[in-house]
Amino acid sequence: MKVKGGFLMYLFIFLGLILGACLIIVAIMLFSPGTSIFGLEWVGENSTGTYATYDGYFKEISAYDTVTINALKHDANGNTIGYGYYDVDIRRADRDAVNSNVVVENKIQGLAKTADKTEFSIKFEESEDGKALTINVVQINTWLASTGASKITLNIPDELNTSNVTFIVNTGSGSVDFGGDIGRDSEAFALESKALTATTESGSITLKELTTASNAINLKTTSGAINLHAESLTTREMSIESASGHINLPATINANTLTLATDKGIIDGGNINANLTLNTQMGVVRLGNINGNVIGTERLDGTDVKLGTISGELGIPSARNVNLEALNVGGFVNIVTEGGRIYIGSVDTGLNSRTNITTTSGEIKVYVEQDNNQIINLTTKSGKITAFVASSSGNKNFTTENGRIDVTLSQSTSLDLISETKGKIVLNWDETNVSNNILYREIRGTDAFTGAIMKLKSNTGNMEFNRVISPEFN
Repeated sequence: MKVKGGFLMYLFIFLGLILGACLIIVAIMLFSPGTSIFGLEWVGENSTGTYATYDGYFKEISAYDTVTINALKHDANGNTIGYGYYDVDIRRADRDAVNSNVVVENKIQGLAKTADKTEFSIKFEESEDGKALTINVVQINTWLASTGASKITLNIPDELNTSNVTFIVNTGSGSVDFGGDIGRDSEAFALESKALTATTESGSITLKELTTASNAINLKTTSGAINLHAESLTTREMSIESASGHINLPATINANTLTLATDKGIIDGGNINANLTLNTQMGVVRLGNINGNVIGTERLDGTDVKLGTISGELGIPSARNVNLEALNVGGFVNIVTEGGRIYIGSVDTGLNSRTNITTTSGEIKVYVEQDNNQIINLTTKSGKITAFVASSSGNKNFTTENGRIDVTLSQSTSLDLISETKGKIVLNWDETNVSNNILYREIRGTDAFTGAIMKLKSNTGNMEFNRVISPEFN
């Protein structure tokens, strides 16, 4: 026991010496920045600098076609190794500003490897043709760091017209803001541009209320939110992507094309006047009416999509698992999915054109409008098809291998019914006549017979007819 107790005492003394040495080393580094010990040194920067963009050599911001701000990380040799941690804000300056300027706030301290240490720097570079200005801000390169609110702000005076300027921002773990002011009235901080592009890895991106871009808006973040505060936003092309953040769109978007992408985030917005592409995976999309076409890419897997009325086509050519709801589709519908739910329609509205919907094990529920005289093909292998048919023209083909088909006919529907089935098929109708032929059944409503055909087909099961008074879609 004495040997063991003596060993523990020496062990504690040894550990105490090591801890004391570490504390001494840390103290030296803190009180003598730049002192290298074991290849490490303490670095820090707490400063604010203002740099004129117009200094007699460079032109004013409004004179350039493109203005790019890069928040960069360099290695000890001056090579770019990635993007830095700066927040970036492009906004209107205060009322007294005459020329544009860049304000850089550095607030960082931490350990740096002596061999990899870099210093803060800012550099303005003009392209050879004089049409582009690039502002490169290099951060202090740290190994273990405690950062504050390091920020790059481009201040642009009110009188400068920037409607023909493309602004590009690249940063690593910072947020990006377009627009804004220094506490002034709303009209004072309108920021016009030709195009806006922002990329950040783990920060949010915000377009303030009166920020505009006539040609293009491209915003991308990995884990931050994207907020577009304008009530209405008009541009030609728009692409919004946040891998896991929340995307908040305006009440109205007017564009030629709009692409929305997320891996597991949420997208909320209003009405879209554009051709919409959904490139989402494991996310949620909730939008209003779409005045254009809607296309879902192959990545549309595990996504819940809820839309209003779609004026154009709806196409999801290949998806593994998607839940989609839409009130109405005016154009061609072509959907192929392995699982999930496809719900299209409400009372008196739904499919208004040619439709092909195929699912392996999912559920299909649709309303076929009265004036839809196109072919409707609904197919499932082991899922369920529920259809309310108000149309009396155009062939209707509903097929399942070992699932279930429920079809309800409106009171006025008149169709030839071909039933090739051993499966479970339920046909509901009101005030119609059904002939006794098992394989060929004629359904007549109150309207004149048109000769259109409804074909119900299943490989296993039986067929059931139910008379329902005043059938409804629900």
